[in-house]
Amino acid sequence: MTFTLNRRAALAALGAAAAGVAGFSHAAPPDQAWRSSYTPHNGPLKAALDSGPLRVKGRWPAALQGTLYRVGPARRELGGVSMNHWFDGDGMLQAFRFEGGKVSHRGALLATPKQQAEEAAGRLLYSGFAQVLPDAPPLMGPDTLNPANINLLSLPARRELFALWEAGSALAVDPDSLQAKGFKVWSPDTKGAPFSAHPRVAPDGSVWSFGYMPGTGSLLLYEISPAGQLRRQQVIAAPQADMVHDFAITEKHLVFLLMPLLFSGAPGNSDRLSHYRWEGQSPLVVLLVDKADFKLQRFELPATGVFHLANAWEQGGTVQVRFVAQPDILGAMRKMQVDQPRQTGYAQQPRWTQMTLNPATGQAQMQALDASGVEFPRIHPARNGLPTQFTTLVARSRGMDTRVEGFDSVLTLHGDRQQRHGYGDGWIAEEHVYVPASRTAPEGRGWVLGTAYHWPSERTALSVFDAAAVNAGPVARVMLPYGLPLGLHGQFVAA
Repeated sequence: MTFTLNRRAALAALGAAAAGVAGFSHAAPPDQAWRSSYTPHNGPLKAALDSGPLRVKGRWPAALQGTLYRVGPARRELGGVSMNHWFDGDGMLQAFRFEGGKVSHRGALLATPKQQAEEAAGRLLYSGFAQVLPDAPPLMGPDTLNPANINLLSLPARRELFALWEAGSALAVDPDSLQAKGFKVWSPDTKGAPFSAHPRVAPDGSVWSFGYMPGTGSLLLYEISPAGQLRRQQVIAAPQADMVHDFAITEKHLVFLLMPLLFSGAPGNSDRLSHYRWEGQSPLVVLLVDKADFKLQRFELPATGVFHLANAWEQGGTVQVRFVAQPDILGAMRKMQVDQPRQTGYAQQPRWTQMTLNPATGQAQMQALDASGVEFPRIHPARNGLPTQFTTLVARSRGMDTRVEGFDSVLTLHGDRQQRHGYGDGWIAEEHVYVPASRTAPEGRGWVLGTAYHWPSERTALSVFDAAAVNAGPVARVMLPYGLPLGLHGQFVAA
């Protein structure tokens, strides 16, 4: 396979994907105290954060040993130059370590080429997803402005950790020191090519990923062995692939939900966000890709937006897909300004949704399930592509401060059973992950881990829940002596 032309197309389309797609924003209320604490490390961070041992409130589960890594956009200001959109910010990596009954935190900005160039210049240099900076230097490729700020990929067998964007390469990171080690080159043909912020690790340890190239009508597929070696790469035709944040795998297929959110700009356009348009008269295109030969089957359903999928699996000749439908995805992205209070709610709330695809008949169905105002679905990490009944999400309660974007609750779904814990006034809940008691543990056994920011005290907390009794509240909690910038995604790596 030759990727040269497709990679050039990806570079030309960089203006559309310069900052990736993240999830929900968390806009600040209008009071100055909240604004100043919203991004505690918005300016230069000269040293890594290091909490030392933290006091545990409650009883930490003895079997819960390892590290919860999280990443997200952090620094948005340097040298009097600032960025205001949620997608625009240098990546900051957090490591919550649980070892021998002790809990600690360490956090550091990731020293990408972008971050290093801007530190040397003493100001922000490069334009972002929603804001153009004057006199920006020329781009040599996507990784020139890769902030590594969306998600993480862990390959435990090789002790490898990667910080992910989605318009450029995966950034290798030392899992102990959190120091950047350079961009990963999977193959000469894919050097500098887009690599998804949401790769999927199959039960056998294989990694499936993709890259999207706005304006090309193409997706680049990756199959990576458990040992971290690229097995295959393939470019496939993919209509409406102008913003593809996530996908799913089954035992036999890859599943892509291609929403009618199209980019109409040209290379070099300022303000990429304003060049996206929603074409609601067009369908949601579902691509079912055979893992064996990459042959495609296309389905069409009524238009909806989507950031995150939970899982997909084969069942009785059908493919079942569960995801969060985002009907107002373009409106959500336009509201993601970190220095603005929440003005209005959404006419259509994000909705937990199930899709059934029938490859034999070519028919597809989609139905809303009983959970709304939710996002960031997480499943048993060893069950990607297998049937799942347990899902962790974050949710917004009706009583949450109307000025604040985001969520204040953690929600678990186990079949028809729902459990919820509300953090209460002044809290913003971030993504929570499910950590099974063991790789082979039945679904719902184990723990739910998540961070939340308490803006009145300007501090971040990490809470641990019994996965079977989330509504009982945390079994253990640690409060950091400082607040962390609100992040996006995380991965737990067992000791």
